[in-house]
Amino acid sequence: MNVRITKADESRLSACHKVFLDSALYDHYFSQEGRLDKQLSTAISRGELWIALTSQDEVAGCMWVEPDGFFGTFPYLALLGVKKSFRGMGIGHVLLETFIGVSRSLGYKKCSLLVSHFNPRAKNLYQSLGFKKVGYVPDCILPGIHENIMVKDL
Repeated sequence: MNVRITKADESRLSACHKVFLDSALYDHYFSQEGRLDKQLSTAISRGELWIALTSQDEVAGCMWVEPDGFFGTFPYLALLGVKKSFRGMGIGHVLLETFIGVSRSLGYKKCSLLVSHFNPRAKNLYQSLGFKKVGYVPDCILPGIHENIMVKDL
């Protein structure tokens, strides 16, 4: 599916929120009222939230790219989601390619992300684009949720 990738603004907050509904990521991390919107608002205010727009201007996916996110050494993909009705259409792949391109354009040699143990499909996507597991952190953000640290050489 063809999508246009651009930065989000506050007018897209509600649409970005809907991207994460009906997802394991939402169930595990964002079911607490207001938590997701706080994260998305922070990303938008920093100019770090990117969205995938359909030809009908619908938000099909979004990602939060922290340019100096991994201890100030290279970009970090803090959040990635594709709206349920658009999953399996390659939008996650397009967003990841954008993340990789942005990381390269900033002059970095690596980019990074975390992927939760409950999300093997996402881990497979990241590996297909050259991300390699370099670590594992049990109970990283919340108890019972373990994260794989993944890095890609650019």
